[in-house]
Amino acid sequence: MSWDLISLPVVAALIGWGTNVIAIRMLFWPRKPINILGWQFLGVLPKRKMELARSIAEVLNDEILPLEELFGAANTPEVRKKVAHVVAEGLAERLSRFLPRFIWEHTEGRIRLGLEDLVAGELETMFGQLTKGLSRELQQSNLLGRVVEDRINSLDLLQLEKLVMRVTKHELRYIELFGAVLGLIIGLIQILILKLF
Repeated sequence: MSWDLISLPVVAALIGWGTNVIAIRMLFWPRKPINILGWQFLGVLPKRKMELARSIAEVLNDEILPLEELFGAANTPEVRKKVAHVVAEGLAERLSRFLPRFIWEHTEGRIRLGLEDLVAGELETMFGQLTKGLSRELQQSNLLGRVVEDRINSLDLLQLEKLVMRVTKHELRYIELFGAVLGLIIGLIQILILKLF
């Protein structure tokens, strides 16, 4: 087999790998516009950062983390018990300021327990109402989406690049390798075509 036939799949694999590496890098680079022969080059993330932030925020707000489901997930007996304890402690603390000291010292335990039971009983109903009403209102106001969008827009391009790379590092490596494999396959097909014709 001649060197030309061996080099064909190797060169095709290198081209496939190289083009995918360059394409992935162009997601992030150049970070600042570069003008070449009247054409302006800018990485996809730097160019579309605000649009991407808005799209990510909408998807998170509407599809991935709907607030009604988040509130529903938080509406567990354990969470209600913790909330009831915190509210009851706050109420007991305030009551202790108004009641005479000798009365508070003799009734503190029963008052705290009674307040916690009372608050726990009310919280079950209140959490249900909160889940339905407030979550719908917050969802419609796009609160979560705006927070996410503002957070993404507040990142500088290097931070955003590191974040994207941290999340997609392995997948981007597979894309690079897939380019090499695809190039190799194309090179082998070219050899086959040259041999047949």
